[in-house]
Amino acid sequence: MRHLTVALLIPSPIVSTGVKVILRKISDMDFTILELSGDVAAEIEMRKPSLVLIDPVADKGDWCADYKANNPMSRVVGVVHSSLPSAVQKNLDDNFSIYDSEEVIIETVKKNIIQDEGDGKGKDLSPREKEVIVGIVKGLSNKEIASEMNVSVNTVMTHRRNIASKLHIHTPAGLTIYAIVSNLVKLEDIKDGVSNGKL
Repeated sequence: MRHLTVALLIPSPIVSTGVKVILRKISDMDFTILELSGDVAAEIEMRKPSLVLIDPVADKGDWCADYKANNPMSRVVGVVHSSLPSAVQKNLDDNFSIYDSEEVIIETVKKNIIQDEGDGKGKDLSPREKEVIVGIVKGLSNKEIASEMNVSVNTVMTHRRNIASKLHIHTPAGLTIYAIVSNLVKLEDIKDGVSNGKL
């Protein structure tokens, strides 16, 4: 049985209790559940959870984006109760609704934990890091990528360092080949970009 640490950043006690009950129903996993509120940065940094379940509406500022930039191996899943703006969705690896069935919630949790176990090259890239790779392949500057992703330039630079560390690829040409092989971009898109003077 796997033991995992899950952080809950859910201010509603009713929703938080419901999530804990459902997590305990996952028979092949044992969880240490951290219920956090207020300034959680130090506690999260110390405990390094495998999964963070967060109410994205209660997330003020860029906590999710900053957390993902500094903790690329941890997954952030939104526990949502209404539709989310795309800028907020971009900061999440996945989400489930409080109205979803137990089966859907359990499947979402398992999927986001299992994805973390990939030992193949590049399997542990976060969705945000993949977005940065696509931006680099398109020939965008750090500032343009940051604008497109709605994050700071420093966050993009952190993503780039994490990508280089994970993939051991340090050039745009190398990332372009990786992006094509990994189906992050299509060869035709790159040809179109070159012929239009974008690359």
